[in-house]
Amino acid sequence: MNTSARYGVAVALSCLLSAVVLPSFGEHGGWSLFPPLCAISVAMFTGRLILGLCSALMGAAIISLPTGTGILESIGFVVHATTIGFVWTPLSDSFQLYILAFTTSLIGMVRIISVAGGTRGIAERLAHSAEGRRAARLSTWLLGMAIFFDDYANTLVVGTTMRPVFDRFRICREKLAYLVDSTAAPVAGIALISTWIGYEVGLFEDAMESVGTGISGYELFFRALPSRFYCLLALVSVGASILLRRDFGPMLSAERRANSTGAVLRDGATPMAGNEDRGLEVPAGIIADWRVAATPVVFVILGVLAGMQLDAWSVADVIEARGRDGFFSQGYWTTVFSNADGARVMFQAAIAGSVLAFGLAISRRDGAGNFPITPRHAGRAWIGGVTGFSRALVILILAWAIKEACGAVGTSSYLVIALGDSLPAAALPVLVFLLASVVAFSIGTSWTTMAILLPTTIPLAHTLGGMPIAVLVAAAVLDGAIFGDHCSPISDTTVLSSIASGCDHLDHVKTQFPYALGTMVVAALFGYVGTALLWPAWVGLLLGAAIISAMFWVFGKDPDQLG
Repeated sequence: MNTSARYGVAVALSCLLSAVVLPSFGEHGGWSLFPPLCAISVAMFTGRLILGLCSALMGAAIISLPTGTGILESIGFVVHATTIGFVWTPLSDSFQLYILAFTTSLIGMVRIISVAGGTRGIAERLAHSAEGRRAARLSTWLLGMAIFFDDYANTLVVGTTMRPVFDRFRICREKLAYLVDSTAAPVAGIALISTWIGYEVGLFEDAMESVGTGISGYELFFRALPSRFYCLLALVSVGASILLRRDFGPMLSAERRANSTGAVLRDGATPMAGNEDRGLEVPAGIIADWRVAATPVVFVILGVLAGMQLDAWSVADVIEARGRDGFFSQGYWTTVFSNADGARVMFQAAIAGSVLAFGLAISRRDGAGNFPITPRHAGRAWIGGVTGFSRALVILILAWAIKEACGAVGTSSYLVIALGDSLPAAALPVLVFLLASVVAFSIGTSWTTMAILLPTTIPLAHTLGGMPIAVLVAAAVLDGAIFGDHCSPISDTTVLSSIASGCDHLDHVKTQFPYALGTMVVAALFGYVGTALLWPAWVGLLLGAAIISAMFWVFGKDPDQLG
């Protein structure tokens, strides 16, 4: 079946579900669910994510057509609603523009840092301490958490740097790919400064505006952090495997194969290769230096914190919180983030960080005292990062548009009416977590999953259970999206992990899946179910960490002990 046929099937299935299967409530009935259904179905059936989002926007415009509109007027209405009403209206808001500018600036900064040898410097500093099989694995885990500002840079640098170290100690490529894949996205997804946070905060900001809470997207991000059960427990899972010296399932077999025979790849394996690191090569003669990376990143973090302070310093609520709670209290900083223009501050800090990284790059000397990184070279690296990330930026823009489209056809209102009396609020976080997992696994991307689900699930959660459930659901969407992305063989980060590690892609998927699935089950039960019903998030994290450690200890065996 060709792409056009698959596209037709996806749209027809979405129409059938909207018109026949789903009950009718509200002005548009089941058609209120057509935008998210269409986006998911087209992405799943055709693999064309942007096509799915655009189709959903046009469908929403058609559904919202006024009755009695003529053919020509209908065409004009659909075009205007799709381009102006859904795409341009949210994009013209200063918050969204600042978020776009922040994301592009930070991506460009990361590229300059890589070209100047900063990211490689972090990797080499940790790799030098790897004097043994366990130390090599531990260094990889620590390195994955140290490069927290971008998951792509994390994957490429950690995988390519540690590959020869793993080969030297006869550690299988499957284990390297797992360590790389299971630290990159979880770390970038929860980091306070990363190429992910602008995207997440932007989606959160829209969701909070739609329910009228007065809470900023940045504050929702902080509130949801303790409930990011899958991301946090995935990092625990990696650490437990290393520190306890335990593996099980296909990974244990692969590790013992490599240790006993020296075959870091199985017989008949086809290691992946690519040119994803093209343009990030450090010029000859430049000595890698971790400080070139650390300085701009720390500067951006401090710039955001200081900028938030200055921007909200004279706001009445901030003055009151400073006097009542003190400068270092959580209550004071929550008030600061709620009242500051966070998007503008983040953009300004990222621009300043890019300028600093640019200056450090062009000032680097080679062994002969020359300056191999010219301003043009550094500028091209910055621009290359932005243009290479253009697809993700398009998805971000369409994500804001989907929110407008869902609002136009009343998707959230429909869900509230349809599910309000039948769905317990406490069940919503785990159900959303599972739904996000399935969607991300099917379409192979976490960002699009977030864009589709957040605009509809957060308003529903707020209506059913208030802010506590809304916070859990916000975390559940992000975590479910990352889990599904981890397990999907068509995920870009999964493929990139195989490439950077020189691993057979299907071997990577097969060996990682039991670990990711075990972590997901623990996160669902002890995280989202337990926190919604029984205990605070920190208790769920502690119990989850204990269960995961016990899982490795009971079911795993030492991969370094043969037999």
